[in-house]
Amino acid sequence: MKTGIALLNFGGPWTLQDVKPFLYRLFSNPSVLVGVPTPLRQAMAYAIAQVKGPSSVESYRLIGGGSPQLMWTEAQAEGLRRLLRSDADCGGGSDARACGDVRVEVGMRSAEPSIETALRRLRDWGARRLVLLPLFPHFSTTTTGTCLEEAEAALIRLGWAPPKHEIRNWPDEPGYAALLRRTVDEALARAEGERGDSREPVHVLFSAHSLPLKIVERGDTYPADVRRTIEAVTDGLRHPWSLCYQSRNGKMPWLQPYLEDELKRLAGEGIRRVVVAPISFVSDHIETLFELDRLYAEEARREGITHYYRARTFNGDPEFAAVLRAILKRESGV
Repeated sequence: MKTGIALLNFGGPWTLQDVKPFLYRLFSNPSVLVGVPTPLRQAMAYAIAQVKGPSSVESYRLIGGGSPQLMWTEAQAEGLRRLLRSDADCGGGSDARACGDVRVEVGMRSAEPSIETALRRLRDWGARRLVLLPLFPHFSTTTTGTCLEEAEAALIRLGWAPPKHEIRNWPDEPGYAALLRRTVDEALARAEGERGDSREPVHVLFSAHSLPLKIVERGDTYPADVRRTIEAVTDGLRHPWSLCYQSRNGKMPWLQPYLEDELKRLAGEGIRRVVVAPISFVSDHIETLFELDRLYAEEARREGITHYYRARTFNGDPEFAAVLRAILKRESGV
């Protein structure tokens, strides 16, 4: 049976001209501004896009003129396609996006190629079965949830109702935990290598994207998924570590401790060397390249932390494609 695999991600502004439209799409999403009636939410989204637009444009300019998330998501999809071609022994003349009875497409919740575009391509190819794989290890209504809702709405608009399988989370998938731990160990090796004769300890800060408490209080399982990842990744870790949260917006309470507060606490305890390991993101984008590499690095220096290292994200690492392959095989039999 022909199986279509849709790798779902949130998306971002690919160019500086995309920034304001992206912000509007982001904040007009009912899963982001929760509980706000549609007309008011749209008005608020427009206002936020206008107010935040100039500073956001500057932030994206500083990381190269747009989000690299699409580039890395496509690279991850191509890595998965290569593994599928190898499994099926497909020759070089096969469809670049498909091998035999399996095809992989990328769909973005708030950018192009949209989720509907990905599903239309799979439908037109002739898929008789659909697997939806959001690229978020931890389930949240604001990420995986809204991607799956949009997929359902797009299927209705397309008039297509194939049997489908939704993969909702994978926080302690063995391959994912092992790869994440490897990135931490690599960063620790850099920190240890530059320590010289110093015996100053190196503290590991696991940084997850924060979430408004009002969403958590509605039953969002994101914090529990994050804890599952932390338990898997820290098993046997000999360095001191702590969990913190980044990327909050506005003045309402979000999941804590906030990364900036944790940096301040560690500095106050005399810690001068930290490794920051992002655990919510499988590729680089604004939250890693600007927030972690610039804003929080500068905050760490202001607090007196002299050595700040950031563990890499997966980007085009072929091991991450193998993680996706393992998830698909276990969850859907593909």
